[in-house]
Amino acid sequence: MRWAAKDRLPLALEGPGLIDCHLYRQPGRAILHLVNLTNAGTWRQPVHELISVGPLRVLLKLPEGVRGKSVHLLVSGQKSSAAVAKGWSRFQLNSLLDHEVAVLT
Repeated sequence: MRWAAKDRLPLALEGPGLIDCHLYRQPGRAILHLVNLTNAGTWRQPVHELISVGPLRVLLKLPEGVRGKSVHLLVSGQKSSAAVAKGWSRFQLNSLLDHEVAVLT
């Protein structure tokens, strides 16, 4: 995938588990939806148990007009700050059970 994208991926995620990520842009903010697919029978249905994973380190290329210093986690209700350098925002999720929506402003 890196080759096809010419190594210009706008998102990097480091940490344990199998995480599905979807990145969206809206005026003045970036939205990252993370879904934890980690389970004992990965790729088999149904999921009988949710396995918490973390910490997860997120590195996100900021769209134009997004400062990226503030992170609001909609599912857990937490607010966090992010480090911003050279157009990239870096923050951490301590744990992920099922899913999380991170809104960067």
